[in-house]
Amino acid sequence: MNKEEFSPMQLDVLKELANIGGGNAATAISQMVGKFINMSVPTIEILEYDEIYEKIMGEEIEVIAVSLRMMGEAHGNFLFVCTEENAKKLVKMMLPPDFEMNEEMEYSAVSELVNIVVTSYLNALSRLLDISLFSSVPAITADMFGAILSYAYIENEQYDDQVMIIKNEFMYDGAKVDSSLYFIPRPGVLENLFQKIGV
Repeated sequence: MNKEEFSPMQLDVLKELANIGGGNAATAISQMVGKFINMSVPTIEILEYDEIYEKIMGEEIEVIAVSLRMMGEAHGNFLFVCTEENAKKLVKMMLPPDFEMNEEMEYSAVSELVNIVVTSYLNALSRLLDISLFSSVPAITADMFGAILSYAYIENEQYDDQVMIIKNEFMYDGAKVDSSLYFIPRPGVLENLFQKIGV
């Protein structure tokens, strides 16, 4: 399915799923850290592989990325990406102000945050479709964005050329943190999803 083939109703369904998942994620993170962390209504774009570097982020930009596999009755990869600066801001949101942070703790906190976000999206989708979906253990890495995204494709040659990008904005105590969650579905996953929903 090419992005031009998505109907307005299908895109609305994806946006609503992202909205529900994002709200659940913000609530879960707030409960975990004991702070009110808000998450703006996520925006969704569906882009071809080459368009990502033109519209979203250059290949040579250094990023922190967390990857998780979607498993169960549908398969794909989630890839959470943010800059080093935004990763540190996310960690500050999650840890006490006087907490002494090191790289290991930073990576652990970001991985846990992404695990919560992805699980929230999968739970929303599972409830809507009455299917079983779960994620793998998160894996975090720091590298050039181009290398990380390329690896996500090479890892499984069955993946589509199109990528669903969910833009997230976390807010805490006046600070805003931008991040992107990339979903790379296996062929037929989105078509089957829409078929089950009836749109």
